[in-house]
Amino acid sequence: MLSKFKIDTKVSNAINDGKAVVALESTLISHGLPYPANIKVANDSIKAVEESGSVAATIGIIKGEIKIGLNDEDLEILATSKNVEKVSLHNIALSIYEKKNAATTVATSINIASKIGINFFATGGIGGVHLGAEKNSDVSADLTELSNNKMFVISSGAKSILDLEKTFEKLETLGIPRIAYNSDFMPGFWYEETNFKVDKNFKNITDIAKYLKIIENFHHKSSVLIFNKVPKEKAIDKNLIQNWIELSIDRAKELDIAGKDLTPFLISEINSLSQNKSLDANTALIVNNALLAGKIAKNFSLV
Repeated sequence: MLSKFKIDTKVSNAINDGKAVVALESTLISHGLPYPANIKVANDSIKAVEESGSVAATIGIIKGEIKIGLNDEDLEILATSKNVEKVSLHNIALSIYEKKNAATTVATSINIASKIGINFFATGGIGGVHLGAEKNSDVSADLTELSNNKMFVISSGAKSILDLEKTFEKLETLGIPRIAYNSDFMPGFWYEETNFKVDKNFKNITDIAKYLKIIENFHHKSSVLIFNKVPKEKAIDKNLIQNWIELSIDRAKELDIAGKDLTPFLISEINSLSQNKSLDANTALIVNNALLAGKIAKNFSLV
């Protein structure tokens, strides 16, 4: 699979020179947000990383080729084309074999980034333990890859539509440190804080970078999750979110929607119920996380 990698020159030079690089996923472009919000967020995230002094490396698959550092044409393809695959580790080779356009999930992006020496990754929310997992064992591959790959991941927690309590506990079981920037609790994605207390609340970026250097020297084998809550002006009340989730789940059951189609359906349904407040929160937190990742990565490179 390594022979299929095509790394943008700017990204490649930055990696070789030991400069700060932040990987970004592409599933949010093809499956997480509607057009044109998706292309705007993709570009705004890249700008946020680069304004912090780091280099952005959006990952995706174009015509069966894994690309690290997507250009404007690549982003447009993933944002507007029909039948863009959503690939995790179980089906990525099929997309390459069939020479398809595909968007990489958190799990796949982390896996690819770690293979070429990128340490930092920014996303909106990670996957986790799904509601009802005790019946169908539906647990995101994100957790497996977070435990198997050493990556510093900035997110606003796990997506609100998941079982957040079980996800939080699973992270501890897998040995994944759960720290936060200016918060004592894991965020709830669309809302600022859950009731789940993090391992450490860091008040400034320099201290986070110093801590990550200890992790690096300690040869810790898993990723580190750095939680960054949704910007306050875009945050939504937790009770409203819970009500919209319940209504959306009921609707999915009525339409017999399940499996990989469930998450995008729920997100779309909640966007509708919230009159796009959840969409606004989603776009804001994605860019905010990219900015924080860029700042931490830059500080990390200087420590």
